[in-house]
Amino acid sequence: MLDNYRLEKRLQYLSLMLFLAFIIKYNYLMLQIFYAPSLTALTIRNLFFVIFYLKFVEPLLISKKIRQRLFFMVFLFSFFFVVNYWYNRYFGNFLSISDLVAGEGTGTFSMYQVLFTHIFKFRDLIIILDLALLGLFGLNSLPDLRSITNFGLWSHSFKVLPNENIMVKVLPNENIMVFAVIVLLLLTQVAAGSLIMGDFSPAELYQSGSSYLAAVYGILPLYTMEAYSYFTRSEEKPRPELEDVPYYQKQKQLSGFKVLPKNTNVILIQVESLDAKIIDYEQQGKPVTPFLNSLKAESLYFENFYAQKVNGSFDADLSTLTSLYPVNRSYVFRDIDLSGFHSLPKLLKKRGYQTLAFHNNDRDFFNRAEAYPDLGFDHFYSQRNFRETIFPVSKERGLGINDYDFFDASTELIKEAAAADKPFFAYLISLTSHTPFNFYPKAAVEDFAEVNNNLVHNYFKSISFLDKSLQNFVYKLEEAGIMDNTLLVIYSDHESEIKTMEYESGRDFTLWRNVKTPYHIPLFIKHPQLQAEIFSREGTTTDIAPTVLDLLGFQELPDQFVGRSLFLEQEDPILFLHETPHVLKDGQLYIKEIEELLKVGYLKNQKREIEISQEKIEELTEIINYMRSIFMINQGEIFKEVE
Repeated sequence: MLDNYRLEKRLQYLSLMLFLAFIIKYNYLMLQIFYAPSLTALTIRNLFFVIFYLKFVEPLLISKKIRQRLFFMVFLFSFFFVVNYWYNRYFGNFLSISDLVAGEGTGTFSMYQVLFTHIFKFRDLIIILDLALLGLFGLNSLPDLRSITNFGLWSHSFKVLPNENIMVKVLPNENIMVFAVIVLLLLTQVAAGSLIMGDFSPAELYQSGSSYLAAVYGILPLYTMEAYSYFTRSEEKPRPELEDVPYYQKQKQLSGFKVLPKNTNVILIQVESLDAKIIDYEQQGKPVTPFLNSLKAESLYFENFYAQKVNGSFDADLSTLTSLYPVNRSYVFRDIDLSGFHSLPKLLKKRGYQTLAFHNNDRDFFNRAEAYPDLGFDHFYSQRNFRETIFPVSKERGLGINDYDFFDASTELIKEAAAADKPFFAYLISLTSHTPFNFYPKAAVEDFAEVNNNLVHNYFKSISFLDKSLQNFVYKLEEAGIMDNTLLVIYSDHESEIKTMEYESGRDFTLWRNVKTPYHIPLFIKHPQLQAEIFSREGTTTDIAPTVLDLLGFQELPDQFVGRSLFLEQEDPILFLHETPHVLKDGQLYIKEIEELLKVGYLKNQKREIEISQEKIEELTEIINYMRSIFMINQGEIFKEVE
């Protein structure tokens, strides 16, 4: 049994450990997860935490029961920290209320399983080291201090009566003064933060981005406001007004690069989790994607192309079909009426095209069954329209229809469309190479036995299977003569998110802030009349529709489109609308603060100083505000207050 003096010393060390663990995690959350831009406000809040803890929390540690309750609170806070830390590593955002309530996972296994497959690293155990040490050294098990004590840095705060588990609070005038200082600090921090953020209201800060609200008011008010916003939304999907077009629209968006023959068919293939890095990649001399490698040699290939993903894979659908930037916390296919949006299929329908969508998953997943007709598709062929006859996979380990059977059956539907008098636009989305990459038919894939990491091993097999599926698809259409007058575009919804010693999916960025690096994906554009070429121009999926329309000879784009043809010489910065927007230009990565761009990194070995004019920054701000105004319209009473 520890004597009273040794027990008091032990509690002092535990108190220091407890507070340091909390303050380190809290500041990491604010700076690295929520990207709070005001260090002044955060410094004042830290001072508040120090005074409040030393005066009103630390003295309570003399009671075992209170320590047990406090340990439980610390456990909850650590859990909150861990899930946000992991979620941010994968998505680049904090874990919001809308993500928790509206996230759909993949339909047969949870989003959390997917995240855990990719993001957990053994070094993450250090995050809970404080809990382990606090438990080991007895924070919640040591007995009460049994004598009158002045425990803590402030004396005469609390005392425990001898032989009774009763705590008596002593409140001298000094405590009143300390309480007044704490209140003053809180008010000063809010005032300073508000002034730095532009003196906006809480609702305006929330609409501008969670980091600004968190910087001024903290994390708990942010979640409170987000919960209020989410649960006061309209049950009916609102239809945004699309008239307030940003200045950006007044610039040139088409190049007149090439004009393909009239009535050229168009096939867009959105591949699941296809890395740009896997193209031409060899594992001990064996190519993983031999067909795509050969296709690259025959195509226009864009080597600096990036995906839009801030919520889920449907962001790729949205950005590709509408030439808009998706916005974090906006599940547009479910929450917004898209019938008033201009889109690639609608524009092609006006030219007499048939518009067909194909996906090997459930048609209701991400609410595509409602969204696709609104975006102009005549037909949507989904899982229920296909059967696995070539490579059947058991339902227990399958995910939708495997890619080979899906693409093989789709060729027959496309042949039917090609036999009609009208050209067709076919939009296909693959699925088998979805994380955790174990949905492929085992008897139909190449073996990469020399790969030790199981996740990488399965990814190579999945992509190899996809490669064979695409080869069969293109070969069958070539045999039918359809590819002679068809523009083929292949890209990906996002990277595989693999980060291991054996294989890492993303590009190597040098960073000095914890930001989500852009998803580097391939883009193939092939037509018999287009000569193969490799382009170094930067672009993103928002630019696909303008590029296709440019090739088809369109002279203008709808005002709503913010993308630009990839054949234009002038390159604009690329936006990624996370909670704190990211901007990419010439390999240099920035985050968009309220009135400025802050450089946070660059592609490895490509450091350079570039100038982005104030005028361009203002244009980017207009685009960001425009995207948020149309995609965050169903944000309940919060949005109405801002309006």
